[in-house]
Amino acid sequence: MKKALKAVLLTAVIMIMSVACATQEPETFDLDFDAGGNTSGADLNGYSMRYAVTCATLFGDSSAENVLGFTSGTLFSDLAAKRKAEIEKNYNCTIDAFYTSDGANENDFTVHSMSGAFYCDVLQGSTHGLRSSMKIGIFQSINSLDSYINYRDSEKWGTPAMLEEMCWDGQLYGILPAAWPELNYSSFGYIFMANMNLASSLGIPDIRETVENKEWNWDKFEETLAAGTVVEGGETKVYGMSAHPPYLGEMILRSNGDTIIIDKGNGNYTWGYAEPNALKALQEFRDVYNGEYAFAFDHNVTSPDAVADAFIEGKATMTVVDTEQLFGYNGRISRNVENYAVLPAPTGPDVDPGRIFAVHESFRSMIVFSAYSKNFDASAFIIDKLYEPFEGYETKDKIKEFMTYNYFFDDRDADIFFDMFRNTEYNYFIVGMRQFNEAITDRKNKSVAELVDIYKDYNQRIIDNEAVSPRETLKELWPEE
Repeated sequence: MKKALKAVLLTAVIMIMSVACATQEPETFDLDFDAGGNTSGADLNGYSMRYAVTCATLFGDSSAENVLGFTSGTLFSDLAAKRKAEIEKNYNCTIDAFYTSDGANENDFTVHSMSGAFYCDVLQGSTHGLRSSMKIGIFQSINSLDSYINYRDSEKWGTPAMLEEMCWDGQLYGILPAAWPELNYSSFGYIFMANMNLASSLGIPDIRETVENKEWNWDKFEETLAAGTVVEGGETKVYGMSAHPPYLGEMILRSNGDTIIIDKGNGNYTWGYAEPNALKALQEFRDVYNGEYAFAFDHNVTSPDAVADAFIEGKATMTVVDTEQLFGYNGRISRNVENYAVLPAPTGPDVDPGRIFAVHESFRSMIVFSAYSKNFDASAFIIDKLYEPFEGYETKDKIKEFMTYNYFFDDRDADIFFDMFRNTEYNYFIVGMRQFNEAITDRKNKSVAELVDIYKDYNQRIIDNEAVSPRETLKELWPEE
């Protein structure tokens, strides 16, 4: 019934958009400015760019007072406000930003746009809320604005892998403010973490050194799970790890080589979990979570927030969490745990020791341009100037220095964190790729091989329908990668 209703609604949307596009033209301005070369004298003739900022703020809830995504009263909100004022003064324009507390909403943007009505020129929001609207023509492609925005500048706008979710049919529809600290760092995962004080009290060798020596593998992980579990009087007082099973599963499943989507060439992609290295990883996850080391997990505490709480309360020596639990929207670990270590996933036997990777379900600060913008050129020009690196934080090293001082207990933690961030890949969770992961955890009556066979066609359909176009778009827009 729900699928039928969605089909009817989609048909209605297409009809509305067809009529709207035929009867309404975006407002245009005759702006006389040159975005190339020296732009210090560019004049936008009073252009006002309506900017909806809907992302969750770094600390607090999404309706908290903020400046372009940074909570008001913080260092970066002050720098963002200063940058905004400078652009308005230097280029004779206004950045008319409004927020969730003022009515900025991704759904409202979509509804207005589908009816052909103007809502904003530019929107910043979560890719979870934006990707589903990408295919129906309400965004202006970023590559059509490349006279102003160099989307290939990964330091400024995100790596191709970070932008994969917003690629479709040869077009890129979103960019990230990657040169601004913090906004994107709470949108990926899944980091392993250790309570170093607790681990030391249990006689566990320095895990940071284990990682540094490239010895953090499945065997060491299993040893640490066992050593980090404390049982007294038949009751488990401390578990080796608190884990949301899909997070742990996704990292272990990829830890012996990422085979979720294999590029066979010529536009052909396959689901690779039947490959030998993947089957080993699948069995490792099952053995760890439901097999020999099941005692090291509290199987009654599995939600992302509850898992973080257990780690904070000293009920688990290690955890695996989304980075928003470290800092960001939930961000409690950095405020409540003393001397935590940031760790990568342990490596399997078929990859190079020390391999570091990460995944993302969604980015909260994705920037899109409305197809009904009053002026695409002026809006793109403003966004490009707005998201230049902040003064004093022009390089990754300077940002890392700030993050290390404020959030990490060791330089090695920061190194791992940023290596994971640079190597993050889109996991297609939102379109169903995690169902297999969850089945490995829950369906203990089926062997790994049986589950692979059950889900093979299902996941191949997801790849064909949802992943081929973005992957081929990446090749087209970033041919050098």
